[in-house]
Amino acid sequence: MPRSSRSVELDLPLGDLAPDRLRPMLAMVAAEPFDSALHQFEVAWDGVRALAVRKPGGVRVWGRGLRDLTPQYPEIQALDQMLPMDTVVDGELIVGDAHGRPDPVALAERAHADRPSNVEAGANRHPVTYVIYDLLARGGRSLLREPLQRRRTLLKETVFGGGRIYLPEPILKEGIALYDAARDRGLEGIVAKRLDGRYHPGRRHPDWLLVLAVRREDFVVMGFTPGRGQHLIEALVVGSFDGHGFRPVGRVGGGFDAGTGFRLRRLLDGLAAAQPVADGRWSGEGMVWVEPQVAVSVKFSEWDARGNLRFPIFSGLRPEVAPEECIRTPVLDAPSPSRAGIEIQVPTLPI
Repeated sequence: MPRSSRSVELDLPLGDLAPDRLRPMLAMVAAEPFDSALHQFEVAWDGVRALAVRKPGGVRVWGRGLRDLTPQYPEIQALDQMLPMDTVVDGELIVGDAHGRPDPVALAERAHADRPSNVEAGANRHPVTYVIYDLLARGGRSLLREPLQRRRTLLKETVFGGGRIYLPEPILKEGIALYDAARDRGLEGIVAKRLDGRYHPGRRHPDWLLVLAVRREDFVVMGFTPGRGQHLIEALVVGSFDGHGFRPVGRVGGGFDAGTGFRLRRLLDGLAAAQPVADGRWSGEGMVWVEPQVAVSVKFSEWDARGNLRFPIFSGLRPEVAPEECIRTPVLDAPSPSRAGIEIQVPTLPI
């Protein structure tokens, strides 16, 4: 019997949708915002990427490196009443501030709670909102090969949100206006997604383009200079993975508060390397070289001609990112922009 065009939903074995195998699709970076009838546009939330599935035993949540996030964020069990069985969604975990904007400091506290009592206290003090923007499977049927437009339609039919589960409505065509609104509110930027694009697990793909108001990427810590007093970290040497090893690309000397410095030192003190992991020009007085195992987020203005960071500032720890995922993201030319001169309201997180 010939196969119908809808049978594409069944092409992927259900095992490939399991929490120990399915990795989230990642965006490439575009140089500037653009308008396009071929894309939908969303706010870039700068949260913890999280996939979730409902199984008979409850909801499982996992991140980019396949790390199990379920015990860390108990409030996401609200999905157990919202999702059909064997349904997989993609989104981000966010802590909102008093104005409905992402609060990365509060989110970092949640991400690093290491005891059940701390997890419970964090959930009460800084509850996360799960921002859901994609549907990868419904009722055990894979949707990875369906176009985004179809997945979004099915998502709206499948998950209704409410409470700490949030489904923002994407903007069609007007990417520049959304970018301007996001920048004016101090948000990270926007993501442009092709309406006809499939979902590419674990890959950076040009069907998704991140347009940053401030450039930010993930790097691995290769060394640090200890601080004094409450400032336990004076500077970090960070690097990128080039496919063969880790290459230092910048010295980060700002953006640390006392709590972050404490968490960094606790992670790095046990990773001291037997010998320098970078050449002498990156050394400094008191430099402690470490094994490249801790990923961090860094904001910066641009890459210089030598491939190093200009004006880098520490932005946060990235426990869900594996060191080998800290790869320099190529910047693609965006489709030709055409400013529309309209205003768009940026979605506000539930408080």
